Amino acid sequence: MSKPSDMKRLLIAVLFILTLGSKSLAQQMIPKQKGFEISYSIFPSSSEKKNFVLTAGLISYGKNGKYFFGIAEYSRRYNEYKEYDIPIDNFLFNGGYSFYLMGDSMRNINVNFSISALVGYEQVNRRTSGLYDGSILNETESFIYGAAGKISLESYLTEHLVFTVNGQLRFLQNSQLGTLNSLIGIGIRCNL
Repeated sequence: MSKPSDMKRLLIAVLFILTLGSKSLAQQMIPKQKGFEISYSIFPSSSEKKNFVLTAGLISYGKNGKYFFGIAEYSRRYNEYKEYDIPIDNFLFNGGYSFYLMGDSMRNINVNFSISALVGYEQVNRRTSGLYDGSILNETESFIYGAAGKISLESYLTEHLVFTVNGQLRFLQNSQLGTLNSLIGIGIRCNL
């Protein structure tokens, strides 16, 4: 267990086990209740580099555990070119609707499926077209858009604090990252 990735996996497993054992007796997912969520995701297909997605957004609950969300995202991913890593930064708005699929009777642990639209801006190599070897990039910035589907496991740690684990599949047009991308992430939501 000396590798950092093994420690990360152990930490996620411990958090997941603690989440499953927690109980909250407060009313949850009340219609018109608002929440603030932050999360950290990774691209599972990428190598062990600094590839990540950070998100922050608002949630507004509807009936039966369904909710609307609007989330601002920043992602950084590197593409390899010879000995050089070309950074690709995305700035996205992710807005959509989440459907309650199942959960326990007290709604302490829930499984939700969401669909969303994505729109934003992509920047390649910090908008610098020249590379160290004299090569020239054809595009250094573009408008990107698409759709996403996400399945999430949401568990109430306290009356207002929710721990989330999710998997996401994205379809993005005009992106240098490729058309289809998958993400795995964890997050915390605070219901107000």
